[in-house]
Amino acid sequence: MSAPVDLAALVAAADPAALLPGRHRAEAERITTPLRLRDSVDLGGDVLLLVTEDAGGTRYPVPAVLDEDRLRRALPGDGAGLALVAALAERGASPADLGGAGCTFVSWRTAAVAHEQAIDVDQSNESVIVAADDGAEDGSESAVVKWTVRSTAGPHPAPARLERLVAAGFEAMPHPWGLVLWTPAPGEPPELVATVATLVPGARDGWDWAVEDVRALARGADPGAAEAAPARLGAIVAAMHLALADPEPTRADTATARRWRDDALAGLAEARQVIDGAEGARLERHADAVADALASLGDAAGTPLIPIHGDLHVGQVLRGADGALKITDFDGNPVASGPERVAPQPAAVDVASMLQSLDHVAYVVLHRTTGVDEATVTAWQERAQADFLAAYRTALADAGRADLLDERLLEPLRLRQVCREYVYAGRHLPHWRYVPDRAVAARFGEPPPPAGLGASTTPPAGRGASTTPPAGRGASTTPPAGRGASTTPPAGLGASTTPPAGLGASTAPPAGRGASGASDRDPDPDPEEPR
Repeated sequence: MSAPVDLAALVAAADPAALLPGRHRAEAERITTPLRLRDSVDLGGDVLLLVTEDAGGTRYPVPAVLDEDRLRRALPGDGAGLALVAALAERGASPADLGGAGCTFVSWRTAAVAHEQAIDVDQSNESVIVAADDGAEDGSESAVVKWTVRSTAGPHPAPARLERLVAAGFEAMPHPWGLVLWTPAPGEPPELVATVATLVPGARDGWDWAVEDVRALARGADPGAAEAAPARLGAIVAAMHLALADPEPTRADTATARRWRDDALAGLAEARQVIDGAEGARLERHADAVADALASLGDAAGTPLIPIHGDLHVGQVLRGADGALKITDFDGNPVASGPERVAPQPAAVDVASMLQSLDHVAYVVLHRTTGVDEATVTAWQERAQADFLAAYRTALADAGRADLLDERLLEPLRLRQVCREYVYAGRHLPHWRYVPDRAVAARFGEPPPPAGLGASTTPPAGRGASTTPPAGRGASTTPPAGRGASTTPPAGLGASTTPPAGLGASTAPPAGRGASGASDRDPDPDPEEPR
C-alpha cells in the first residue's frame, strides 16, 4: 500500500457484506461481528490478501483493496488475480516448506498474465480467469484463480496430493500453477486460501457432458461418446491412484475398519431419520440388508491405504473442447475433519463413488428427459460400470499393483454413498431423493419408481429441508455430516458451465475444494420440468 493504514481498525469497521463476493452476501448474515484481522499480505498493485475472523472463530480470507477510507473485496478488474499469480512466481515454495505461521505460497508453474475476467457462476468459492495478452489457444497461458470464501480447519490434502501427481507426471487434471495456505501458528495445520490452475478451454463437467451423452444415446444418436467415456475414466482413475500410492502402502488396522463400519451405520440411521414418504418406506424395507452390508466394513482390516481423491464423481471430471478428460478438485471430502481428509484410505472409496455416480447419470437422464428409451439407458448404465471397472482393474494389473483395489469393499461403500445421498436430499435438496431411491430399488430388485417427476419434492414433515445446498459443500459430492464424498456436487452448485465470452470455459472449482477447477453445482437443479 502507498501509505500506512490501520488495517485492523478498517477490518473491524468493515461491512461484512463488502468483503464477500456478490453472490455470497447472504453469508454476511451468519458472520458474528466484529471481524478481526488475523493476517495480511501485500500482494502488490494496491491489493491485499487478508485473513479475517469473526467473533465465532470462522475465518474468511479476503482479496481486498482500499477504496477511499474503506476496505472492500477486490473485484475482477482490480488485479487481485494477477497479483496472486505474480506473488506465486516471486514467493513460490514447496509444500515441504510449510511449518511457520502466516501465508505460504506454493508454486508449480508460472506464466505472465495481464487480464482477468469474472466467471459468472453460482459457486461456493469465487473464481476469476486470468489470461496472457497472447494466451495460447490451448489455454496453457490462462488459469482459474479460486479464492476460498470461508476457510475450513486444516490440514488440507491438496498440497501433498498435487505434489505427488505433478511429480509423477499425471496429466489428466488441470495443471496446478500454485496455491496459498495460511497457518494460524507454528505447528498448527494450514488452511487453504487460494488456488490457481490451468484453464481447460471449453470445459464442461460430467453432470453436463455425461448426461448429455447418455440422453443423446437414448434418443438414437451415435453411441461413440457415451460408450467410450467410462473405460477412459477407469484408466484415468487407476493412473491417479498409481501416482498417489506409496510403493508399500500402509494397511488398515482393526480399529480403523470398525470406525468405517460405525460411521457407515450412523449414516444409515440418519438417512432413515430424514427420509419419509414412499422413498422412506422403500429404505425401511431394506434397511436390515443395507445394515448387514455396511457392517462388513468392520472386517476390512488389512486393506491397503493410499492417498485418494476423496470426493470423486462425474461432476469432478471436466471434458474440454479437445475431448480430453481432466479430474479436478483434490480437496477431499468437504465435510470431513482435516485429519480425516488427509488420512490415506482404500482406493475402493474413489472407485465406489465413481461407480455410483455413473448410476446417477442414468437416473438423472431417466428422471429429467421425456421420450427416451429406458431400456437403452439401463443397458448403458450396466455397461458403463462394467467398462469403468474393467479398465481400472486392467491398468492396476498392468502396473503390477492389482492389490490396491480391495473388491470386498465396493458393495458396502456404494451403499454408504447411497445413504449419504439420502441425507443430502433430506437435509438440503429434497427433489434429489429420487436418485438414492432408484438406487435402492435397483439393488434389491424392486420395480423402479416412475421415471420423470415421480419422486417426491416435499421435504420430510417437520424437517425443514432446504433446497439450497450447504455453503462450502461443493461436490463433493454431498455434505451431510459424516457423509464423506458424495456423488452430488457440493453446495453452491448451481454453477453454469457456460464459458465467459471469449475465454473458453472455466474450470470453476467447487465449494471449498482445493487446487483444481471443478464444477460446483447441483447436477439436477430444477425439479419442475423434465427436458
